[in-house]
Amino acid sequence: MRLIEGKGHVIRCALDTPFAGWTGTRVLEGVAPTPPLAPWMALRALNEMTALLPGGLALVWDAEPSWLPVLGGDPRTGFFEALSTLPGLSLHLREEAAGHFSKGIFRGWIHGPAMPTGSAGDLWRHGAFGWVPDQGKAWSLPDFGHVPHGDTALLGASDEVVPGFLWGELLLPLGALASLDAEGLAASLESLQLELERAFSLRLAEGGWPAALPFQRKRCGWRLGILGGTEFQAASGAWETAAEGLKDLARTLEKRLKASVQVGPCHDAEVAHLLGLQAMREGLPWRNSLALPPAPPSFTTGLGADARTPSPLEARAAFPLPLRELLQHPPVALLRVPAVPSEGAAEALLARLNAMPALRWLPPDMTLPGPFNPEQSWAPASDFPFPSDPRAGVQQGLFGEWE
Repeated sequence: MRLIEGKGHVIRCALDTPFAGWTGTRVLEGVAPTPPLAPWMALRALNEMTALLPGGLALVWDAEPSWLPVLGGDPRTGFFEALSTLPGLSLHLREEAAGHFSKGIFRGWIHGPAMPTGSAGDLWRHGAFGWVPDQGKAWSLPDFGHVPHGDTALLGASDEVVPGFLWGELLLPLGALASLDAEGLAASLESLQLELERAFSLRLAEGGWPAALPFQRKRCGWRLGILGGTEFQAASGAWETAAEGLKDLARTLEKRLKASVQVGPCHDAEVAHLLGLQAMREGLPWRNSLALPPAPPSFTTGLGADARTPSPLEARAAFPLPLRELLQHPPVALLRVPAVPSEGAAEALLARLNAMPALRWLPPDMTLPGPFNPEQSWAPASDFPFPSDPRAGVQQGLFGEWE
């Protein structure tokens, strides 16, 4: 992966491939048509794809492969266990497809308009899955963007996900937005894109790209990632002004690059720390919103409060209304809690939020996400506020809903 640091921004891209991509499960049909080899050949193909995409691959479970129902119980479970732990792979599925998993590790995201309930809701509240509040057939992939489907389907299926790619990411703190040179940034990205296209064409000519993941130039764009929402708000920044600035920047980039630009939050702690160090080291104007030393010079990821520091759930799940229509995917809220929340507590939290982020619970028995930094370590789970359940003190009637 190539990382280019500029004044108030960071650009990430690959060397001779797209930076990141997404695809649906229909691409796995042609890898190996029949069991018993099909699931393991599919895993091999996915591993080849993720090895070439430093920004990761999002696998959208838009259709069950024809060979999957033929598998027995143990092979089917083993396939999903291996699939969910592939490095660089992000799994996205509907609520009804979550029954093949168990509690314990990060496995992906459930997409749907309503909070997961039943067995899927149990997995969500135990932290095995995050929940993305997508409406209808939409897929908004955290850290990737909005995925087209339906009318542009390859095989005529209305729910089919169309494979797509990102050439790279432009990442910046919201406080630096007003000081950036949009035309200069567009020229830099244009030069990078030209270089990447030429290098990638050589890779394709030499057969160094997996046939299972077809590439189309018109479906490859860029991502504009923002962070430092907490610092921006602390500096009395106006979300309406930020939304207009992001729109103008994205419009300028799209015009110059002749490619789509996905706008979304950035949740990379390493980039947030790098941009914080740069602001303090070079005395940039937006450094004033950072915490004073000896606090580490680092912006918070995304738009809400730092997930590692005890704070109200609403602060960690912040999603400013002026940005709701602009972002191609909601911000991710990691909610560290002292115990697994009840369904009533989760419902009570959702009722207090104006705009819905993508939510992932982190109870004490859940492995915390890295990277781990001694200067910014996770506080103990007991220090975080417990989500209140308004139904906890209500005695249920003997006949339930019949009363």
